Amino acid sequence: MNIARNISNFVFGMECLGCGCASERLDPWLCPACREELGREAKEPSFPGPDVACLFPMRPLTRRLIHALKYRNLLGMARYLVGRSSAVGRGEVADSMKELARPFYFVPVPLHPSRFRERGYNQAERIAAALASRFGGRVCRWLARSNFRVSQTKLSREEREWNVAGAFIPRLPSRLPQTGTVFVVDDVYTTGATTMSCIAAFGKDFPLVLKVCTLLYDEPASAVMDYAADCEMEWDARWIGFGKEKSPG
Repeated sequence: MNIARNISNFVFGMECLGCGCASERLDPWLCPACREELGREAKEPSFPGPDVACLFPMRPLTRRLIHALKYRNLLGMARYLVGRSSAVGRGEVADSMKELARPFYFVPVPLHPSRFRERGYNQAERIAAALASRFGGRVCRWLARSNFRVSQTKLSREEREWNVAGAFIPRLPSRLPQTGTVFVVDDVYTTGATTMSCIAAFGKDFPLVLKVCTLLYDEPASAVMDYAADCEMEWDARWIGFGKEKSPG
């Protein structure tokens, strides 16, 4: 672990990816305070649909970590986040997965070939590999992307659905397993347009159970604002208390 930490510090510096503060106690990416914060957020998985599990909420910390995976080539971040999520140990996601038929097949949401050449890797494949390693399943590239219009990032729900309609086609093996559970894997779940389009590509007669698993759930804007307001109120309360403790008399 010390070797990995030293290499990471040499390549990426001594700054915490969460708060940006310099620290000699990185693990190799987060300082102790941010590790504790990530641990708290790991206790808040989301289930936005009956067949959907999201391991973390989209918060400032998790957003920075997923951006590091997607845009800074920190491929080990997928294993790091999966290993600290409620998909392991006695977490809520882990408990729900115990009820599912095995073996597990993790199918990453595919990138269009032009996007793959631009980025050099598919972050969904890295997440799928981390999940497969943790649960003893395997990664299956059973989907391909037939088109790419624009990024989903700033689109409305209706625009997202149009953007990915018919975007995925099946690439199934000639001898498909008849038992087990298939997880469509992606980095972020927002409206579900992308992953639902993937599930639709398997067809109505697909013999295996289909689920969705993503690292993050992008909460509605109102929930994010409520969370920010709660944090601000908590900080104000701590500051007032600090002032009272320091006041004379």
